[in-house]
Amino acid sequence: MIGILVVTHGKFAHEIVKSGELIIGPQGDYKTLGLLHGDDIDKFKKDVEQAVKNLNDGDGVLVFVDLYGGSPFNATAIGMHNLSSDVNLECIIGVNLPMIIEAFSSRESYNLLELKKYCLEVGVNSIKDLKEELKD
Repeated sequence: MIGILVVTHGKFAHEIVKSGELIIGPQGDYKTLGLLHGDDIDKFKKDVEQAVKNLNDGDGVLVFVDLYGGSPFNATAIGMHNLSSDVNLECIIGVNLPMIIEAFSSRESYNLLELKKYCLEVGVNSIKDLKEELKD
């Protein structure tokens, strides 16, 4: 099964996964990491790498990050570089709840690249303008 890692600022990673579980039920084979004020960034980078290693059962790991260019992004990018030859690893930046729900719901139906592409589509397509949606 594809492992899922969510890496964010603060407690967002934990909370977005818990919100997803509220909708689709408890999940396994995932980890959340949140960078808190005062955390050691070098330790955080190691935590990201270790989480990827622990989640990898051979099907790969899909990582979700909250914000391009932030410290969680940087830690993940370094981790991906360090692990590139050891783990089948993909990453999506700009996580939202529909992506998380679909990643958990569909990870047994797709390979890692297909799941990443599907989650990207879901993420983009889930962003709507309320007024436009209510016109009809």
